[in-house]
Amino acid sequence: MTVTDLEQAQAELDPKEDLTPYEGQWVALREGRVIASDLDAVALRDNPAVSEDDALILVPSGGAAIFIL
Repeated sequence: MTVTDLEQAQAELDPKEDLTPYEGQWVALREGRVIASDLDAVALRDNPAVSEDDALILVPSGGAAIFIL
């Protein structure tokens, strides 16, 4: 995998929409779009709309950093 491949893969995970409405919640992103959200990461992972390849992100409150799992 090249640096360009890694940069492209990271860009695909970047949110393509405003996540402000989801502050304090976990969201599942597919191609940068929110497909589901929940206050509980396990419940989100178990949501039938969420696939194994989706990125799960805790949307921070008040401008803290975003963590992608």
